[in-house]
Amino acid sequence: MQKLLYIVLILAGLSSGSVKAQIDTDRMTIIGRNALYFEDYILAIQYFNQIIKAKPYLAEPYYYRAVGKYHLEDYPGALDDCGKALEINPYMIDAYNLRGILYQKMEKPEASIDDYKQGLEVDPLNLNLMINLGIAYIQTEDYKKAMEVYSKVLEESPNLVTAYLNRGLARFSASDTTGALGDFSKAVETNPYIPDGFVNRSMIYYHQGEFGKALDDVDEALKLRPEEASLYMNRGIIRYQLDSLRGTMADFNKFVELEPRNAMGYNNRGILRAEIGDLDGAINDFSRVLAIRGEDLPTLYYRGMLYQEKGDFRKALSDYNIVADAYPDFSPVYYNRAEVRMALGQEQAARLDYNTAMKLEMDRRENIGNAPQQMAAQKGEDESGGKEEKKKRKATRGENDRNIRNYDKMAVLDDFGTDQPEELTGTSLRGKIQNRNIMVDLQQPYGLTFFPGDTLVHRVRYFEKDVEELTQGFMSDRTVEIANVTGEIDRETSVILFDNISRLTNLIENERKAEQKSELLMERGFHYLAVQNLNNAMEDFSDVIDLTKGNYLAYFQRAFARYKMVETVKAMEQENAPAVEELDLNATNDPLGSVNKKEQSSILDYNMILDDLDKVIEINPDFEFAWFNRGYIKSLLRNFEGSVKDYTSAIEINSDFAEAYFNRGLNRIYLENTTEGTMDLSKAGELGVFEAYSIIKRYGAFEPETELKEESEHE
Repeated sequence: MQKLLYIVLILAGLSSGSVKAQIDTDRMTIIGRNALYFEDYILAIQYFNQIIKAKPYLAEPYYYRAVGKYHLEDYPGALDDCGKALEINPYMIDAYNLRGILYQKMEKPEASIDDYKQGLEVDPLNLNLMINLGIAYIQTEDYKKAMEVYSKVLEESPNLVTAYLNRGLARFSASDTTGALGDFSKAVETNPYIPDGFVNRSMIYYHQGEFGKALDDVDEALKLRPEEASLYMNRGIIRYQLDSLRGTMADFNKFVELEPRNAMGYNNRGILRAEIGDLDGAINDFSRVLAIRGEDLPTLYYRGMLYQEKGDFRKALSDYNIVADAYPDFSPVYYNRAEVRMALGQEQAARLDYNTAMKLEMDRRENIGNAPQQMAAQKGEDESGGKEEKKKRKATRGENDRNIRNYDKMAVLDDFGTDQPEELTGTSLRGKIQNRNIMVDLQQPYGLTFFPGDTLVHRVRYFEKDVEELTQGFMSDRTVEIANVTGEIDRETSVILFDNISRLTNLIENERKAEQKSELLMERGFHYLAVQNLNNAMEDFSDVIDLTKGNYLAYFQRAFARYKMVETVKAMEQENAPAVEELDLNATNDPLGSVNKKEQSSILDYNMILDDLDKVIEINPDFEFAWFNRGYIKSLLRNFEGSVKDYTSAIEINSDFAEAYFNRGLNRIYLENTTEGTMDLSKAGELGVFEAYSIIKRYGAFEPETELKEESEHE
């Protein structure tokens, strides 16, 4: 039921007790709030970062930045910002409200109750806090207190639909279906243009066996929200109970059309197709389920049965083998496999399966009197928990039910929620970008380049005085920047670069002074690097090192060119394989796998890169990019502890080094320091590395900072 609880998050106005600051700060705050409104959360966070740097004593920027992080599901980062806002202004109601919501999202409802109560001490009749407090009580299964809170809300605001909906859910959870039905009906009466009242009331009617009334309510909800996929699934299940198979099929088809990556739609449609004798269609749907959700063994078992019915015994045997390995005590799979093996002429194996099935069945019957849970499973107890109903309905199962014995039962949504799907695009940074399927990979190493690439987020370019001074003696008018993304060059630019190389070569041949020659070699090395002539680039940087031993940028660039060379060779050797593997954050031993023979030569090259970076750090230990690159190479060599130390050194030099936080966060997660890694990723996301939010959602640990401190004290 969690999706149906109506959490209230309001963007408060800036007039909440703060005096106007300088005009630029106010203007940036307005722009940041507008970005939040238009769901441009990454951009909004960047604006609030600037305000916090300029005026760290203001509470509102921390709060609004927390709102952005909340929408990106960076709950630890948002929690930290809420704490800072409340340190500055302990009377900030909206910060208590948001922090309470964050605790609920992190499955810590008791902590959220404390925050809502603290906020209510400041403003005893704040409806937003009261609504969310009621939700927290529902989460802790204290339904009586939840109902009391919502009754008080309705005394203050008798037409607040959210209060009726949430109180109805509390009553339903407390088995008061009559009271719940009354609240949902009141919500419909108060505002018939909100579909949730109809949806929730249809849920009650469904559980009461009043399928006709349930269907009428879902029809009304679909009139208000015709593109909501879950409503078609709900209506399809209801029509299935009413034996309207044609209508059920139409609804399942619509659900699949709206959510083509949702396995539940194919599963239910496959079961329906099997019931009406469309075996090929059912097998096709079940195969789609398994492509999306490969671990769905009940579906695999049902597909095996259909293959067997069609006479495709080898495919049936393949499916049964997998199920039997996973469920060695499931007797039906042995019966079916025995028949398949007999049909294939494998008589001895068939007899063995048949005897196994007989023994398992006899054992089950002996123990059935002492195993009520097994009896419930055999009866196909569905998501209602076996509660007595006014009118018997066809057996179904819950959305997440993987009981092998329920293989042929329709799945129903675990709640009748109406969450709307997030529309994602490939390039835009607006919306909930954490939902994108982003490849887990380290941020690439840095180099000096004429052509820095676009990072999508307009972060501040990194600046180094020595890099700026380097180009003053260059013949070309191009500037050099530090970047870890290089842009593509067009044909006209390539022609210019090759012309420059020719001119520089002539000058180098005629130059006798070491200092001037080293500058020309350095510039030509940059040109060779730009046109991907990596061997010549390395030779030029080596010549510069020979002429001027203390030129740390030459060592840095030689290391960078060598890295490019190694990755180019690896890409050529492994045609379609990426240069750097996607990192498995769930691995427990060696996340990158063992080193094979082809990688041994690469490791030797990586060691040469490390030698150059060591030299850079020796000459200029404050050059953070050398520490970053060395940390990156150590990651490739599986030296994750050493990598973390190098990234930490880079961060100590530049506390706003976004990519260093990102890579250190990934390394810490590899090392199973998940909480620290999550906080690093949160900081990286705050500084503009948007990929961090997808990884936080997939692998992050949501432990509040206060708990971490308590644990360290006990240690």
